[in-house]
Amino acid sequence: MKRLLILALAGLALAGCGQKYTQPELGARKAPVLTEGKYQFKDLNKNGKVDPYEDWRLPMEDRIADLISQMTLEEKAGLMFHPNIAVPESGQIKYDFTDEEKALLAKAEEEGYAGPVGPGGQNANAMAIGQMRRTATAKSYIEEKNFRNILNNGTAAPRKFAEWSNGMQEIAEASRLGIPIMFSTDPRHGSGTGAHVRGTQYFSQFPSNEGQVGITSARDPQLVEDFGAIVAQEYRAVGLHMILGPQIDVMTEPRWSRNMGCFSESAELTTEMLEAFMDGAQGKDGQVGPGKILVHLKHWPGSGPHADGTGSWLVYPGGNQEYHYMPWKAGIAKNALAAMGYYSGTYVDTLNVNYSYIMSTEVLRGQLGFKGAVCTDWGVASRGPLNPRLQGKTTIQDNYAMIYNAGVDQIGSETHPEYVVDLVKEGRISEERVNEAAARILQWHFILGLFENPYVDPDKAEEILQCEANQSRAYQAQLESNILLTNDGTLPAKEGIKLYAEGVNAQTAAKYATLVDKPADADLILVRTTTVPEGRGRGGQGEVNIDFPAEKWAHIQDLRKAGKPVVVAFNPTGSSCVLPPAVKTDLNASLMVFDVFDSALLDVVFGKFKPVGKLSFEVPSSMDAVRAQLEDVPFDSKDPTFAFGHGLSY
Repeated sequence: MKRLLILALAGLALAGCGQKYTQPELGARKAPVLTEGKYQFKDLNKNGKVDPYEDWRLPMEDRIADLISQMTLEEKAGLMFHPNIAVPESGQIKYDFTDEEKALLAKAEEEGYAGPVGPGGQNANAMAIGQMRRTATAKSYIEEKNFRNILNNGTAAPRKFAEWSNGMQEIAEASRLGIPIMFSTDPRHGSGTGAHVRGTQYFSQFPSNEGQVGITSARDPQLVEDFGAIVAQEYRAVGLHMILGPQIDVMTEPRWSRNMGCFSESAELTTEMLEAFMDGAQGKDGQVGPGKILVHLKHWPGSGPHADGTGSWLVYPGGNQEYHYMPWKAGIAKNALAAMGYYSGTYVDTLNVNYSYIMSTEVLRGQLGFKGAVCTDWGVASRGPLNPRLQGKTTIQDNYAMIYNAGVDQIGSETHPEYVVDLVKEGRISEERVNEAAARILQWHFILGLFENPYVDPDKAEEILQCEANQSRAYQAQLESNILLTNDGTLPAKEGIKLYAEGVNAQTAAKYATLVDKPADADLILVRTTTVPEGRGRGGQGEVNIDFPAEKWAHIQDLRKAGKPVVVAFNPTGSSCVLPPAVKTDLNASLMVFDVFDSALLDVVFGKFKPVGKLSFEVPSSMDAVRAQLEDVPFDSKDPTFAFGHGLSY
């Protein structure tokens, strides 16, 4: 009793002292600023008083509850979508459609357009879809549809990018409740801009155009943490707040087309690198705040083990499903607040994971303890639930209802919040479920500090993006990502030798050697090549074949006839790859590279940098070995050409 009395008195004493707060920097362009005592607040709803959601001193949960209580059903429905608007190269905001564009979009609506499909899908209204994506307007998306989570995969010079973001935030701040926009983007820090982000590269250039498999080769958690920190710094500089990644699928099925976006075939290594990336991107305490970004982990439930490497179903013939949850558990423990469900389904209930209450609620939330918001991958709603008894027999409204009632909070790419309003009025989705989803999503905006200041400094954006320090660290990562597979002593080569080169820039190569036009005139033959057939990927009907293309291997054999040392740098794209055992005997040296600059490859070839990279996945020796593997089990390829962890040095 005495101890309880002391604690009570201590609490009263603390209350009497008053709480000290640190005034955050406010960015207000359309909302008035109110003063209470020595503190200032944005009057986002313009009612002349500080509402709880505007009071940065209050706990986030209280602010969210107050804001939801003031929102209309239409405003809450808008939060439950994550559509696309891309910053144009010009940096000009498109506020409204032209009359011609309005007619085109109206036609698409009349023909039943419901939203873009995912990768590989087809839609008869493809032109209208493309037009809609490119001409989505601020008026329609922000003022009319109440979208406050927008995917921006556009490219523009840093100043124009930052000014565009600020202009969009001004429009949002002027709205009834002044709710800011959370801008997401797909990964864009590669040597090129990546699969989903196209255009001029203004961001610092790390290995791999989209993904982390290259940087994982370095086996350097500090490098990965620095990578995360640079991504956050450069994103926030232009007004981006969330990376749609990292991709934490464990690449146990080498034929899956997204393997090169992953970290590793090892769940343990994937977990280690994820934790390092999150420390840099979100902060070591996981609380984010100004200057940091949110990660959006993908793809739930771990999409590496696709049946035969293709199709729509995840399978676990080795009973190894928990292995694929390992990175998810680590990310959730470090306060990941966003998760993306993939296009595929599991046989637990023969449903796409986004339509599955078992996978989206019972497993992800109940078993793994996820507290954030779940978003579908782009186009999932249009693809349908996969269940054979339902597929092709549901409307887009049916799909929305199934997805939201499964516990998914947000749908990627769709643009019809009015359907949610109708579903609530029809009793197919409860307003309590809408409120739950809205509360989970609004965590993003509050924890990022966007209600206080969503604006960025265009001058700083110009200074930060691709600055010398960031680009130097990115180039170091490129160097460390290169893996020396084989070497009979040919490497490192001496600078100034006669070099015949294919697949590398001639001007770059000329800084290291004297270039010759014929293999027979060379001291060394160097070939840089992708592991897919020229001019096309692995698509098409039938089995996914990841064999190194026969025509490319035949060409390499022809080069050997010149009687000069041959060095080949293999650059896998999409899937993993099969390399024939003859790589070990028929080549004088070989490397694996991941979308690095030619100079980063040549620095290794000519000994300016000693290779340190180690394979983060095994390289099978044949397609027969690939077929014999179990999709969910790591390191089970018979007699791989190169084992996990392989990598030589000088």
